[in-house]
Amino acid sequence: MFKNISFIAILIVLTNHVFAHDYTLGQLVINHPYTRATSPQAKIGGAFIVSIKNNGDIADKLISITNVSFADSVQIHETKMEDNVMKMRELKEGLTIPAKSMVELKPGGYHIMFMNLKDSLVSGQKYKATLNFEKAGSINIEFVTESFKDSGHMMNMDRMH
Repeated sequence: MFKNISFIAILIVLTNHVFAHDYTLGQLVINHPYTRATSPQAKIGGAFIVSIKNNGDIADKLISITNVSFADSVQIHETKMEDNVMKMRELKEGLTIPAKSMVELKPGGYHIMFMNLKDSLVSGQKYKATLNFEKAGSINIEFVTESFKDSGHMMNMDRMH
């Protein structure tokens, strides 16, 4: 019995390590960046980050995403309700990550938009990019592409914009 429990515990630890893809840059911890598969006709794609945690004593700011070979440009966006209307806008000054706090980039909230995709984003593929922060600097990451079914979210980025 003990051998079975030990085996299951080891399997869980190894599995979590394989599927989790976290990145650390100074006091920032970037948890699970992902994008969603797009249709062949889509010209835009959405990307999300489960969380960006700032363990530091000073706020930082995600100011840009660069080194993206699969889209012409990238924007940081916010979606929110205003007067009972869902509105999306670019955050031209970037996204603040408060000190000792965490920000989620998720459908219906803060997110990243890949504009003028050169090809569709394919489920299971990884797409490289660089996140640039005002204080912490830059870090190369990979967005893992999930299908709509796998990501558990219903927002259709193909129809946005």
